[in-house]
Amino acid sequence: MNSNDLSVHGKLLYTGIEKCPVCGRESLHVVEILYNDPTFGDLILYSNQCDYCGYRRVDIQYLNSRGPSRIIYEVVDDVDVYRTYIFRSRTARISSPELGFDIDPGPDAEAMITTVEGLLLRMLDVAERMEVLNEDNEESMRRLREFKDKVRMALQGNFRFRIIIEDPNGNSMIKPPPGRDSRVHIEPLSLIA
Repeated sequence: MNSNDLSVHGKLLYTGIEKCPVCGRESLHVVEILYNDPTFGDLILYSNQCDYCGYRRVDIQYLNSRGPSRIIYEVVDDVDVYRTYIFRSRTARISSPELGFDIDPGPDAEAMITTVEGLLLRMLDVAERMEVLNEDNEESMRRLREFKDKVRMALQGNFRFRIIIEDPNGNSMIKPPPGRDSRVHIEPLSLIA
C-alpha cells in the first residue's frame, strides 16, 4: 500500500519540530493527518506537543461543511449519560438550558469529543474553580451549589435535560446509544448577525 493512500490510519500531511508558543523552544512536535470519516467526510487532525514544557493541543479541521445546524438531544437516564457521545467542532456552541450552562467558541477553542458524562464532569470542575473565585459572594456561591446539585443528579440519570449544539459549519453531532437515534433532532440554524 502506498504511504500516501487514505486509510483507517489516515494520510500523513506534515510532521516536524517547531517553536513552542509557550516556552519558545524548538521542541514542539507537530503532526497533521488527513482522514476520511464516513460521518464527517474529510478532516485534518492536528496534534502539537512540546517535549520541554508539556504544552499540548489537539484540533480537528473539517473540510466538508453540512451547513449551519442546531442539534438537540434530551438526556433522560443514566444510559444516555454514559453512552451518548458528543462531537463538538471548534466553531460550535454547546448549551443546556435546564442545567444552565453555555460553552461558546472562542479564538482558542478546540474540538471536543466526549460522552455526556465527560461534559458534565467538566462542568463540575468549572463550577468548583468558580467557587474559589467567588467565595466572598453569597449569591454566587448559592447559584454554584444549585448548579452542582443539578449536575450531580444528571450524572446519576435523575435529572432530565437537553444538550443543544449550534454549529455554523454543521460539523458537530450527538451520537446516542443504539435505538435512540430518533431522539436526535437536527434543524437548520439561521445565522442572524
